[in-house]
Amino acid sequence: MAPRRRTVLAAVSTATASVMAGCSNPLAEETNNDDDGSSTPTDVTTALIDDIANENFERASKRFAKLERSRRGDPARLERLWMGYTAVSGSFEEIANSKKKTESGHEVVDLTLSFDRGDHDFRAVVDGKSRLIGCGIVDDYARPSYVKPNAIAEQDVTLSVADCSLPGTVATPTDDSGDVPGVVLVHDAGAGTRNNDRGGTRAFKDLAAGLTSKGVATLRYDKRIPTCEVEPGSYTLDRVTVDDALVAVERLRTVDGVDSDRIVVVGHGLGGRAAPRIAARDGNLAGLVGLAAPARPYHDLTLEQLEHKVSVGSLKWDDLASVYDQWTNQIDRVRSGDYEPTATLLGKPGAFWDSLAAYDHLETAAGLDAPAYFLQGERDFQVTAADDLERWRSELEGGSKTAFDTYSGLNHLFMPGEGPSVEFAYAVQNNVAEGVVDDLAGWITDL
Repeated sequence: MAPRRRTVLAAVSTATASVMAGCSNPLAEETNNDDDGSSTPTDVTTALIDDIANENFERASKRFAKLERSRRGDPARLERLWMGYTAVSGSFEEIANSKKKTESGHEVVDLTLSFDRGDHDFRAVVDGKSRLIGCGIVDDYARPSYVKPNAIAEQDVTLSVADCSLPGTVATPTDDSGDVPGVVLVHDAGAGTRNNDRGGTRAFKDLAAGLTSKGVATLRYDKRIPTCEVEPGSYTLDRVTVDDALVAVERLRTVDGVDSDRIVVVGHGLGGRAAPRIAARDGNLAGLVGLAAPARPYHDLTLEQLEHKVSVGSLKWDDLASVYDQWTNQIDRVRSGDYEPTATLLGKPGAFWDSLAAYDHLETAAGLDAPAYFLQGERDFQVTAADDLERWRSELEGGSKTAFDTYSGLNHLFMPGEGPSVEFAYAVQNNVAEGVVDDLAGWITDL
């Protein structure tokens, strides 16, 4: 629908408007758009939002400098970016506020955008010729309402892992209720911080603070990537995930007030797939949890994730389509093992694919005595209930020690939204659903 725009141009002083009034509009020449008389950075940015909100993505793209149109200004990228906002907060209402500053010789314009279910922040960078050279979501994180800050005591820790050190945070309940169970949070694939920062979301911070508010101690830590250097030939599941998680488990066992016999590993994404291996190598975990844990062959899942990103919108994203074509050719090499450990295939070194091929996650999970719990959001495009959770269920269901839950409307980060799921939504301010935290805390405390 057409947006209702609140006037923000009052933020531009009369003096500035007078200076600009006699200037030609470089945007009109650059974009071939109709000249609406706008030439200030704020005007250019509000015009961009007007185009995007009205689904004029091609016109919006032409507001970018030519060199940026195929990257930051690609019409398909702008469409997916807007889908991120609307997935979380519904339909657009108006521009509520604007701010402008100068950084590195460019004008930076921040807009507050109002949607049905809340306000969100947007930033555009404009060059000296009033052309856009970048834009994106710049939401701040907000603590969820279910977290009780006064119930949590946090301390920084350092994990001494092979070849480097990883900063981390331990959170324990402040009440004197005796020794409590403890959770180690294990990251998904790729780089990761202890909070799992994604712009306006921090899934691990939500989980840690939410669980500790309910009487469960937690340890979260910065992932080895990018904190430490890992050579491609050493980039295995053990090196980047399992080994460091085991060090974290041992560290949590030494924390005062934590029951060393009631430690649970909670792995997200690839961390969930690795959780059975972590449990098998440790031998004494009280339980393991897979949050959106992939069960399919990982190379197939990786390609299907990219296929979703290419196809989810109405516009073709040429850069992603090109990557998809390249990865389609590479997947046969992964399947056949036709590569060197240092070669990069589907965005990961060959050593990573070798390590996954040598690890049967389903068989490992089936051979464990420790209870297991698998949770899955139904709006997750990266890992799905039908293709992944059902594989875990078919292998493990029937045992009294395994539980499964699905959540309508939640994405890969277990955060609520509507409509098609897009990765841009991970940067829009949102929180892990309270029901997920409640279910996790209940399962863990009942062990």
